[in-house]
Amino acid sequence: MTSFLLLFLCAAAPSATAHEFWLQPNSYFPSSGAKITISHNYGQNFKGDGLPYVGEWHQRYIVSDGDRERSVRGYDGDLPAIQTEFDSGGLKVFGYFGTPEPQSYDSLDAFETYLRKVGLDHVVARHRQQGKPATEIREIYARNAKLLLGVGDASGSDRALGLPLELIAGRNPYTLRAGDMLPVRLLYKGKPIANIAIFTFSKADPTNPVKTMTDSEGRAAIALPARGAYLLNAVHMFEPAPGEKAEWTSLWASLTFAVR
Repeated sequence: MTSFLLLFLCAAAPSATAHEFWLQPNSYFPSSGAKITISHNYGQNFKGDGLPYVGEWHQRYIVSDGDRERSVRGYDGDLPAIQTEFDSGGLKVFGYFGTPEPQSYDSLDAFETYLRKVGLDHVVARHRQQGKPATEIREIYARNAKLLLGVGDASGSDRALGLPLELIAGRNPYTLRAGDMLPVRLLYKGKPIANIAIFTFSKADPTNPVKTMTDSEGRAAIALPARGAYLLNAVHMFEPAPGEKAEWTSLWASLTFAVR
């Protein structure tokens, strides 16, 4: 890997306060044939820096276009990460599954602050009860990011892409208006997962995310109070696989879209 990309990798090192990752287009509802760029954004409160395309940073990257599915490819170092276009309208569903990455926390206080920030309060007690370390706490995490892009008439619906942790919109957001509710479902390994916090960030008010818990069927109703772009984020943390050099493993799911 070039020194240029290594510098970006270091700059993107995760922290307890800036961990969201999302796919952000230059336009959420471009016309057919228009040039589209997609940024790989990393930050907090729906504000962040764009990362370059690096093939090693993901295991799977696809776009589902109706009944067709194809790989999304870029060139290492490209910024914005992706450039593409579509010759027909419809809802295009992008899915990105990142390569697992390590991160660590120097203290229990830092780790618990991070857990509470992302709605993992129950892990605080489990970590203490299991006698896990109070310093140099290790986590391995992977990103699962989706983008709903409304090209042309934006007709169609979201669908499961088989990401390990995946948010699925129950309605096409480009058919909704400000003030509507968006039903969503959270799947873990293809099955509904309950009692997971989904945080909704709106570009109209990014510093006041709304927290909604999934029910027994993995469902949640998301309020869309304003026009513009939205980011949904959810985290699931669990015990690492045998032999994994970490105290915890986590999956991060994001979903970006806009309301006209």
